[in-house]
Amino acid sequence: MRLIEEIGKIPLNPSSMNTLSWMRIRGLKYLRDKAERGEEPEERRRILEDLFTAYSPDNLNEVFKKASNLLDMQKSALKSCGYDVFDFLAVTRSRLIVGMASEIFGKQIFEVGLSWDPLLNLPYIPGSSLKGAFRSYLESERPDLVLLLGSKSESSSIIFLDSYPVSSKSNLLVPEVTTPIYGAKGVREVKAEPKPVIYPVINKDVTFRMIIGLRGKGRRLGDLLGQFMMEVLSRGIGAKTLVGYGFMNL
Repeated sequence: MRLIEEIGKIPLNPSSMNTLSWMRIRGLKYLRDKAERGEEPEERRRILEDLFTAYSPDNLNEVFKKASNLLDMQKSALKSCGYDVFDFLAVTRSRLIVGMASEIFGKQIFEVGLSWDPLLNLPYIPGSSLKGAFRSYLESERPDLVLLLGSKSESSSIIFLDSYPVSSKSNLLVPEVTTPIYGAKGVREVKAEPKPVIYPVINKDVTFRMIIGLRGKGRRLGDLLGQFMMEVLSRGIGAKTLVGYGFMNL
C-alpha cells in the first residue's frame, strides 16, 4: 500500500502517463481510506483537483494532436472504402457528460462514469451515441429517411465515428455536483440526509471533431446531413440534456 501511495503522489501528465491507470491507483487509496474511516475521505477531492489541473489546455497539445491523427487515418480508410466523408467541428455550448453508467472511468471513485479512451487519455462521444441521437431526430422529423440507418435486412448507409476533443479554451474537465435528497425508499422528508456527489464532466467551449461516412446516396443527401446534424446537436447529446447538458454548435 505504501508503494501505491508513493505512485499516487506523481503528478498526472496526460501526454506521458496513462490517466486511467493513474485514476485506478489513486482509487485504491481512496477506497482504503473510506473503508477504514467509514466516511468520505478528502482523497476524492484531491483526485478531482489533480485531474482538473492536469487537463488544462497547456498540457493537452500532444494529446489533441494524437486524436486528430487517429481521425485522419479513419477518414482516409472510409474514403478508400468508397464513402463520402463529412468532417465537422462541433463546440460544446454547455457542459457535457456521456457514459454516466460506464464502469471504465470514474465510477469507482465518483459513482458517475464518463466515456473515456484509455489510449488517447481523452473523454469522447461514442459513435453509437451520435447515431442514436441522429436516429431519434429522423424518427421525429424525417421518418422517410430512417432506413438509411439500416434494418434487419440491410446495413446502414451512414457510419458515425467516435468523436474526440481537438481543442479547448480552458480546462477540458470541470467538477459537477449532484445532491440526491433521498438515499433510500420510504425516508420521510424530515429525516432525509442530502449527500452531494461530485464528479468530472466535460467543460463548455470544447471543440469536438465529428466524422460521418455516407455511402452511395448522392450529394443532395450529403448537403442535408450538415443541416440535420446542426439540429441534432442543438437538441443535446449524452446525459442530462433536460437540465441543460450536452448542447453543441456545429
